[in-house]
Amino acid sequence: MNLKVYKAAKLGDFDSLEAIISGNGEDLFHQTTPKENNIIHVAAQYKQVNFIRQILQCSSGPSLLWQGNYRGDTPLHLAAKAGSWEAVQLFISLARSLHWVVENGQVDACKELLRKPNLHKDTVLHYALRGGHHSVAKLLIEEDPQLCNITNVADESPLYLAAHRGLPLVTELILGVSPLPFSHKGPKGMTALHATIYRPETNKKRPEVIREADDIGWTPLHYYALFGDVNEVQALLKYDTFVAYDLDKDGQSSLHIAAFRGHVNVIDELLRSCPDTCDIMTTKGQTALHVAIIGGQVNVVKYTLGTPNLEDLINEQDTDGNTALHLAALHKQYKIIYILARDKRVDRLATNKDHLTALDIFGLMRRKHSLKNDRLK
Repeated sequence: MNLKVYKAAKLGDFDSLEAIISGNGEDLFHQTTPKENNIIHVAAQYKQVNFIRQILQCSSGPSLLWQGNYRGDTPLHLAAKAGSWEAVQLFISLARSLHWVVENGQVDACKELLRKPNLHKDTVLHYALRGGHHSVAKLLIEEDPQLCNITNVADESPLYLAAHRGLPLVTELILGVSPLPFSHKGPKGMTALHATIYRPETNKKRPEVIREADDIGWTPLHYYALFGDVNEVQALLKYDTFVAYDLDKDGQSSLHIAAFRGHVNVIDELLRSCPDTCDIMTTKGQTALHVAIIGGQVNVVKYTLGTPNLEDLINEQDTDGNTALHLAALHKQYKIIYILARDKRVDRLATNKDHLTALDIFGLMRRKHSLKNDRLK
């Protein structure tokens, strides 16, 4: 692009542009930068709204509005990216005034422009949300609510992006503009809820996302159990208790996750709302107590021993026949071994599939440790 033309567009100097073109010809009007940005792209990038308005009044101006750069971005994409509400509104107003006629009838030029994707299938709304431009996003959504249902190559929906970027007002706006089933998809099978912006009042409108799992089978409840966020666990269970029974690809429920991380408050809430979740076993036949022992969570072991309706877990065996005491020995959880061994309800003589008691395992491991030390001497 001619240097003087570029500077005129960047600075919004339309008078200079007219002088340049009158002296050098109309061809300058259609030049582009190395990124294939035309003169309106450049002006939109620098929020030169008056300059854009004057360009669009020229005979060749409107045609530049649909022109994509090397990424397929239109000038509207760049205006949304820059957060220029005035430029976006100007482009929308112009597009509204246009009427295209094709073989199948009339086309809505405004919606055609708004929904035009770039090479990554990003619309202008994706760009506005990535930049955190609430006012631009609001303008776009109100103009064309269907933008909310367009996902890009990365499987990012506008609702997911709004949640992921921490834009609760836009999240509420997307959910509130229409009863239409807008996409809440995110990358790797994640949803807007997985993006950690969960709000109870939001999911009154979109409760179906509560039970959607990502690529490893984790629902939002699995993640809240992981982080020990008992308030969000309570809120999710308020809307759908069945989510507590959802399992990931290893057969783990949110109770298993909470147990492994030692979040007793979450365990207590899950069992209060869904007491029979304590019966859920993983693909290895492990209970929440087994998982807690593998994670070295002494507090969960104490909680289990002190809760009457969890007594069945104390001597439960996994698919290898290991009880809680076996696993404590196998994973060298000495504090847990001590706690379990002192409890009269624990079956110290239970054997696993190798016909070993927990004491046998403990003895074998001690002998291995002793032999290792002897070799090092």
